[in-house]
Amino acid sequence: MKGTPVKKTVASFLIVALVSLLAILVTGCEKEAQRSASGGGTQKYNVATEDADEVKDEAEAAKNKAASDTSAQAVDIVAYFSDDQAEFLVAETRHVASTDNLAMAAIEELIKGPQEKSHYATIPSETSVLGIEIKDRIAYVNFSKELIDKHWGGSAGELMTITSIVSTLTEFDDIQKVQILVEGKVVETIAGHSDVSKPLARDDTKIKK
Repeated sequence: MKGTPVKKTVASFLIVALVSLLAILVTGCEKEAQRSASGGGTQKYNVATEDADEVKDEAEAAKNKAASDTSAQAVDIVAYFSDDQAEFLVAETRHVASTDNLAMAAIEELIKGPQEKSHYATIPSETSVLGIEIKDRIAYVNFSKELIDKHWGGSAGELMTITSIVSTLTEFDDIQKVQILVEGKVVETIAGHSDVSKPLARDDTKIKK
């Protein structure tokens, strides 16, 4: 019976210790929850923002590199247009993307028309180039029917059309003559004044010096 008070004292002490320990743990959890609620979200947001900025920078760098690569692969071609009197051809240099068919690109630039105010178009803008094939240094250039149907006529205008096509294509070393086709067929004339039924050679006397 003498040991009973001691046991009660120990038991009471253990109970108090456990209660205190639980109180400490609960308080710690509450503080951690408050800390997460107040600061945790902001921290995550900052990390996400930094990641987004990094992705944006990488995309911008890739875009700049692609533009640089395209510029490095671009080449100069020469297209010939008419002067204001439809008497001589005048040259314009165009910077175009490198391609396996630069001759095609040159004719497409010719169809787009001149950039200089004093220069004039030689091919109706509605015209399409359907293809170009080079054989034995002769370029067979195939136009849509608008080359004839939309042509403005006149002997001088027709001559400018023909000589601009021939001069533009013979700028390339592998082309010596040009055969004009319309819808895949040889035609006698474009506007009724000049014969285009045979391959035509360059005439430098028509180019303004």
